[in-house]
Parts: sequence; C-alpha cells; structure tokens
Amino acid sequence: MAKTKAKPKLPPSARLRSQLRTRIQNRVEELDISRTEAAHFMGLSIAQTSRLCNNYDAFSLDRLVDAAEGIGLTVEMKAVRPYSKD
Repeated sequence: MAKTKAKPKLPPSARLRSQLRTRIQNRVEELDISRTEAAHFMGLSIAQTSRLCNNYDAFSLDRLVDAAEGIGLTVEMKAVRPYSKD
C-alpha cells in the first residue's frame, strides 16, 4: 500500500490573504478599470498587479491591505476567541 503524503498545513494568514486578494480582484472588476489604472491606485507595478489578479500568493497581508485601501476598500480585522467545547 502506497503512502499518501499529507498536504502541508497553510498558515492562518494564507486564508486571510486569499480572501483579500479575491475581494481586491472583484473590486477592480466592479470599478471596470484597466490593470494599469488599478496598479496606479494600489501603488503597485503593472507586473505586481498582474500577479495579484492572477491569484499568486506573493504579497504580505500588510501590502494587500494597502492595495485594498488604494482602490477604495476598507479593511477591518476581528480576532475572536473560539468557543469552548464544554
């Protein structure tokens, strides 16, 4: 029987980065602007904007927050304590 390699567990911030990348991509589409215009507003190069729009996980959460703010999104974060299993 062949052993199956377990997928490495992603860090919690990877989920947050993914959600924010998706929201930024949707906002660029909502605004109906070119990638060049989006790059200008987000403070990114055109190549960086292309990577973001192609869903590459190449940006820190800080950088994504700055980019999101640049195209008119407000980013809020909430940290909650998980419920106990009593």
